[in-house]
Amino acid sequence: MEKRLPGKIRLMGQTKSSSDITGVRDIRTASSMFMTREERESLDSAMDFRALGIDTRKEIDKFARQDAAVERFQKSYYKARERLAAKINKNRAIMELRRDLQQRRRMGEDPDPGGCNTDEAKSPISQGGFNEVELRY
Repeated sequence: MEKRLPGKIRLMGQTKSSSDITGVRDIRTASSMFMTREERESLDSAMDFRALGIDTRKEIDKFARQDAAVERFQKSYYKARERLAAKINKNRAIMELRRDLQQRRRMGEDPDPGGCNTDEAKSPISQGGFNEVELRY
């Protein structure tokens, strides 16, 4: 069986409704074709205003929740981006310092003559060149 790639996928924003397509504005169903003018006008003007008010409030609340979610996302995004930028800048500064110290070492200079405590860095070594180990039984 031959594999085929899926066709172009259309999202909600890319599809067109009948009101977007020119020349297709007045689509008639079978029941609308046999209506009288009075019936059509009464159906066009029929509306439940209480239900419209409730639905309007729901839509406004929905958009407010979406805006709040976007704002929370942006706040956390900018905070994470700032932390990442701080870490990147710190790493760049450390790399510059390492390059500078390596350059000094190559030129024969002491990279930092009095800056670090070398006694802590060295391990205790005896005169023979081996570490002393004391075993007590």
